[in-house]
Amino acid sequence: MENNKAYNKIIAKIISSKSFGQSNTYANLLLFLVASTLEEDIPKETTIASEILGKPNFDPSQSTLVRVYIYNLRKKLSKYYSKEGKEDKIIVQIPKGSYEVRFVEKKMVTPKKSYSWSKGTTLTLLLLFTISLAYNIFLYPRKHNINPINENGLWKDLFMDQKPLMVLLGDLFIYQEDNTKTGTQKIIRDPFINSMEDYEKFTLQQSESSLTYEPLSYSLLIYNSALWIKDLSEIFSHNHSDFTIRNMVRFNPKELPDNNFMVIGMMKTFGLFRDYLHGPKLFYNTQGHSIVYRGDQVGRETVYRPYGDPNGHHTDYGFITKVPGPNNNNIYLFGGIWDTAASQSLKYFTSPKLLKELESAMIEKFGSLPKYYQILLEVKGVDRMELSSKIIIMEEIVP
Repeated sequence: MENNKAYNKIIAKIISSKSFGQSNTYANLLLFLVASTLEEDIPKETTIASEILGKPNFDPSQSTLVRVYIYNLRKKLSKYYSKEGKEDKIIVQIPKGSYEVRFVEKKMVTPKKSYSWSKGTTLTLLLLFTISLAYNIFLYPRKHNINPINENGLWKDLFMDQKPLMVLLGDLFIYQEDNTKTGTQKIIRDPFINSMEDYEKFTLQQSESSLTYEPLSYSLLIYNSALWIKDLSEIFSHNHSDFTIRNMVRFNPKELPDNNFMVIGMMKTFGLFRDYLHGPKLFYNTQGHSIVYRGDQVGRETVYRPYGDPNGHHTDYGFITKVPGPNNNNIYLFGGIWDTAASQSLKYFTSPKLLKELESAMIEKFGSLPKYYQILLEVKGVDRMELSSKIIIMEEIVP
């Protein structure tokens, strides 16, 4: 019991320190881990997610959210012991791979013996140091400087915002057709049916009594979806950030106020997020599957529609959009009329070269990076893979 009081006093000192920061979530997390350790009941990730982070349906295989919070908690403890707690006799540790809290007595440091080196030893060490320095300067950065994203650029809100991030993939709606006459079934992908609303309109128009329809519980993702997640995972992992992944057909609108969003795919698959593609001058025309630009002249419109063979040489058009959500959250949209521009629009955020090009163009036009914006891209490709692209229009959105 006395030990418990001493431990609680140590934790209270850490939580109230300037180095730890004024975060109720991290304070509650540390207190929860300590209480569980003292009760000899080390919690699982799902328990931490439910009890501390308010995620009752948390799936560790789909999200590293808990591990990111534990990683940041270790950093806060390290910062505390490098400043206010550097004279503390008891060190609080959370070993890697565990959610147990340990109270470790600091070992006394004994003075090291001094040594005299010969001239030959000194020269040998100097040579080794020179070789090591040359390796780090010329070789190490090339191999380990992965995804050098400017944290103060267009990614700033994605890295700094405390709201969880959800990546939504625009998937392809499919349904089943049953023929009672022939006893056959078909799985159908109709390019004009991209949501439950489209499906319901379609079924109301059917009059053939021998045919019945049923929406399926699964959907289709285009090939490039795997590449999108790979590129994003590398960047967020490099910056110790986290995100969850969801298909659009499985998105619950109730989650809209509680998350930041990155929505990626063909714009016709964006569901309710298609409304956020409608800016003051640029908007996606759902009926004509085109992008319309209303310039400065009243009544004048320019329509951008893809052309060519999507399986051969073609030209596609895409959007990069950042808009405010309903609860001071941010919504990023990376879309294409076809999937070629959808992939290329995201590459302007995941490719350091294209990102730098985009940020430079925005600073040149607006003087600084705007908070919210719309960008229209023209993308030339072959077989649904991008070959080249250019920025056509940039517009700032003022809420």
